[in-house]
Amino acid sequence: MKSDILNIIFSFSFFSILGWMLEIFYRSLRDRRFVNPGLLKGPYLPLYGAVALMLAGTVPLLQGSPVMTKSLVYFVVTTGFELGSGLIAQYFFHARLWDYSDQRFNYKGRICLKFSIYWILLAFAFEYLIMPPYQGFLNQVSPVIKGSFAAAAFSLMLVDFLTVSINSFLGTTPEEKVIMDTEFMNTARPLLENPVVATLSQYNHHRNKTRLEHVKEVAYVSFLWGKRLSLDSEAIIRGALLHDLFFYDWLREGPRWHGFRHHTTALKNARKITRLSKKEEDIIKKHMWPLTVVPPRYMESLIVSLVDTFCSTRDYLIVEKREKSPKAVAARLGQELSGKRV
Repeated sequence: MKSDILNIIFSFSFFSILGWMLEIFYRSLRDRRFVNPGLLKGPYLPLYGAVALMLAGTVPLLQGSPVMTKSLVYFVVTTGFELGSGLIAQYFFHARLWDYSDQRFNYKGRICLKFSIYWILLAFAFEYLIMPPYQGFLNQVSPVIKGSFAAAAFSLMLVDFLTVSINSFLGTTPEEKVIMDTEFMNTARPLLENPVVATLSQYNHHRNKTRLEHVKEVAYVSFLWGKRLSLDSEAIIRGALLHDLFFYDWLREGPRWHGFRHHTTALKNARKITRLSKKEEDIIKKHMWPLTVVPPRYMESLIVSLVDTFCSTRDYLIVEKREKSPKAVAARLGQELSGKRV
């Protein structure tokens, strides 16, 4: 298989989706119901994509090798990836994606002899039945199609992974959530009740989202990161709520080079309605970094900048909005301020 970066990303995405389809078929047939496997939400299993790339690089090196040698190498590759991904899922995401405890010759329920044999057989099938026609298919697909598919699929997987990672890192117990939501609201309420800030609800910002919804989401997620990293939560909340304080539809009107200029406009408008600390000013000025060239001066500024980029990207890549996400929580804050029950 060719090793240029485009083919690597395309193949990784292709086999991630193909592996997801295989798992869907096997698990749904076994459980007699639809089962969406894996840690991520989308139709892909990166484990299969990574193993396929590893096998694609290993197969040429084993040409002419005895069957037992190939079997041993395939065992190490496939079972090693399975063990590693199981450990990562459990210790970093607190998720047990499979359990072989009821199988004989298992190791802590993460790997077992039976499925290791299955993986070896699949590796041989990959070598003799899948890889030869796939190589021909890969050579025939135009670079434009491969690039479009790879960019779309890999971007979705990346955003999906970041979303799961962030939700896992920022996860709280019910008791912690009540305390943190109360702290957020106590800090955010004066600005959210300000008529100038409330005006942001009249402007579309991203797909199906107003500017007020956007700044509340960025403020809430940045606040969670700030609490986890022991940063200045008040500065983060206030700076994030004011980082897009401008009053025009940037998609249809406003000054040229909006991305390079609107942070200055937002800072001027913010100074008119409230006193700002140095951190809050830096958060507003640097939220478009690296477009601002000068990097953030404070960690709080960097957090808001990264969260703003993440939230903006997710708005255009993820179609379905899940009610349990930080986005949904942020969207309800305005309703809570007016005393409405959600």
